[in-house]
This record gives sequence, structure tokens and C-alpha cells, in this order.
Amino acid sequence: MTQTFNLPDVGEGLTEAEIVSWKVQVGDTVAINDVICEIETAKSLVELPVPFAGEVQELVAAEGDTIEVGQPLIRISAGADPEGASPASSPVDSAPSEAESTSPTPQTQSRDSAGENQALVGSGPKADVAKARPRVRATAPDLIDASEFDDDVPAPQHGFNTGDIADIVAKASPPVRALAKRLGVAVWELVGSGRNGQITRDDVERQARQKKAQRESGKTPAAGAPVPQGRRLPSDVGLLYDGPREDKIQVRGVRKATALNVTASASTVPHVSVFKEVDVTRTMELRQALKNEPSYKGLSVSPMLFAAKAIIWAARKNPQINATWHDTHYTLRNYVNLGIAAATPRGLVVPVIHEAHTYNTQGLAAAITQLTVDAREGKTTPAEMQGGTISITNIGTLGLDSGTPILPPGQASIVALGAVRKKPWVVDGQIVPRDVMVIGGSFDHRLIDGDLAGAFIADVAAVMEQPGLLID
Repeated sequence: MTQTFNLPDVGEGLTEAEIVSWKVQVGDTVAINDVICEIETAKSLVELPVPFAGEVQELVAAEGDTIEVGQPLIRISAGADPEGASPASSPVDSAPSEAESTSPTPQTQSRDSAGENQALVGSGPKADVAKARPRVRATAPDLIDASEFDDDVPAPQHGFNTGDIADIVAKASPPVRALAKRLGVAVWELVGSGRNGQITRDDVERQARQKKAQRESGKTPAAGAPVPQGRRLPSDVGLLYDGPREDKIQVRGVRKATALNVTASASTVPHVSVFKEVDVTRTMELRQALKNEPSYKGLSVSPMLFAAKAIIWAARKNPQINATWHDTHYTLRNYVNLGIAAATPRGLVVPVIHEAHTYNTQGLAAAITQLTVDAREGKTTPAEMQGGTISITNIGTLGLDSGTPILPPGQASIVALGAVRKKPWVVDGQIVPRDVMVIGGSFDHRLIDGDLAGAFIADVAAVMEQPGLLID
């Protein structure tokens, strides 16, 4: 009997996913709960287990394909479970006859003679994405083949220094660097096409294809040729970087979800923004003191930690800041689920610290640290990006002083933190150097007028000027 495993909803009502990599091939034997593939949804990377055992007959979807929930993913012929496991009860299709079933309606698998069922586990987001093997998204199956490339990565030539190389390499995430090494591409030769010059998988694969084409045509750069100071000598006159004049990039995953969310927010929610310049010298002094505390070792003690505490405190004084609009009414939330905007190689994500108002300072520092690490490593689960009531974004890490962020869906407020800079400041009638930053944000004008937005930012600023008042 052949069974068809349709793409399940891995959580939070997701409607589609991209096949990143297959872990099995046709002819392989699988057991219940064996991981068969890695998929990328709009929110996270997920390892998908199979709910029954047998021999793989067909991989219905190819790597790089995007399929909808309920569409066939893999077909497996029934057989003995290598580990003696019994069939599972799971949200996939099975048929009582020898005929193949492709119905997307969940069915209950037949029990064995002992009446024992084994539940499907691990169908949620993967436990440790960082340990997953490097993947290559198949844009064209016949273009990228690691066996066709040299394992040796060329050494930097004239015109490079250690600082330049380190700066460039830092723009590639560990999986991208691993892919570059596998395909024999020197990361320091690349100019990233991602956000803020981030080097992406597409950049590496494009360079690998060009190197392959050069070898096949016999046109390779002269070894040891002097290169002027800079990243590299461009091979195409008149272009900004090596590559086609125009390159069509498929929108998918996090980028697709972000585009839909910000478009809906910007077009349906009237935004209002306010800003305030703040003396945060005491915050920076307290930050240094906490960093020296053994109990804070390994935790992120940044201005964002103190701003998070300030936002929670200010939300108690200004409840409407922490509300959501419903056209005919609005809802005041008597709790804070704090969203932390994080830029990752996959795009912008806003994971949430649920019940953030219940954390003390050390607990909040630990939560922010773990949340940020998981987001950058792609380990944030769909559930961890739901339910935010108010958010914070630290654009100061980009060297920016202020900005007007777009509100996440369902939220009425988002606070933006600028870079901390030394500036002349008047203290007790004297001009002295102080640590200064701009605190601002965007607000839903249907709920929050300028005076309320200003009062809230002023309250946040007051705590950042005197942070010791909230340390617990």
C-alpha cells in the first residue's frame, strides 16, 4: 500500500512552505518520526518528520519548490518499520485499500494486533537549527554541483589587508561561509546584495557559476595580477559588481511575510511618530556596573535592556499605548508581550518575550539574550513570533540616530532606539560631554494622539535618564 504524506500546517495557520533540503532519497527506508526534509516557512526553519514507516517511492516536491499546506510532499510504500514501530495516528493521509490516497483530510491509521499506537512527535520547529548541515537552495538544479568546484579557496591577492577581509567575511553568516568553502568561493571577493551588504547564498552561488563558466571557456584571471586597493578588480566594465545586469530574485519565506505585513500596516494604519533626545549617561554607567556583576556574565546588557524595562513601566502609566484597534472597538491589554525586532540573514523577524512585565532585570536580560541568539540562528519558532502587544527596535546598532519604524500587525506602538553618542550637554549650567541618544517611535494614530505618544516617550526617556529607579 502506498501512503501519501501531505504538507501539514506546522503551526499558527501557515499556508505554504519552501522545501529547503531533502534528507531522504527514493529507495530509502524510513521509520516513524524520521526527519525526511527541512522546510522554510514565513517564520522559521522546520525539520519535518514522517508519520509512518516504509520505502520512499517518490519525492513529489523538489528542493526550492514552494507548496501549499495539504499538497502531496512524499509517497511511501507500506513496509516493516526498521525499529518495529507501529503505524502512527497523524494529520496525514492513509488509505484502507491498496490504492494510493491523496486526500488532504486527516485520517487515523489502523492499529496493530496489540492495539498500540505511536504518536507523531517533533513535527514542530526544529530544536537546533544551528546544527543542521549546510544547505543549498536549488535555483537551477544543473547549475550548482559542488563536485564541479575546487575545494581550495583562493588566498587574498594584492590590495587586501586583514581588517578589510574580516569586515567582508563578517557580512556572511556561518552557513553561507560553509557553502562558499564547499563551492571554492572566496568570501572576501564578494559584494553582498543583501540588507546592509549582507552576503547571501545567492551571491555565493552566482560567483560559483561564474567561476565554472570561466573555467569552461578557458578565460581565468591571471594569477598574481596586482589589484588596486579595494575588494576586487571588477570583471564587467560598467556594472556595479560581478553578475548579470539584472537578476530576478524570487520573494519567499521571511521576506514575503515581511512585505505583506508592512504593506498592510502602512496602508491601513495611520502612523504618527515622535522623538526625544535623552541624556543616558547614568544608563551607560549602570550598564557597565551590571556587566561586571558575575550574575550577569554571558547576558546581553545593552541599552535595549533598560529601554525594555522603561517601556513596561511607561505602559503602566499610559495603558492605551498597549492596546489594539478593532474598527468598532479597541482592546486594552493588562500585560506586556514585548516584541524585539531582529535583523537576521533571512530577513527581519520580531520574536516576542511573553509576559515580559513579570521578569526582573536579570531575567529580562536572559530572555533578550536567548531570543536574539535564536532569531539570528533561525531557531525562533512560529509560536514565539505571535501575540506581541508592543515592540522595540534598536536601530542604533546600525549607527543611526532615529527612524520611523512601521507598526507590527495588531500593535499600536513600537519604540526605536538610536545610537549612543558623546555630545555636549548642559548640566547645572555647565556644558559637559554626556552620552546622548534619540528615543522615538511610531504609534497608531487611531488610538494614540500626539500628546499621548509624547507623554509615553517622555516617560521612557525619564527612566533612561534615571535607570536605577527600576532595577530589581
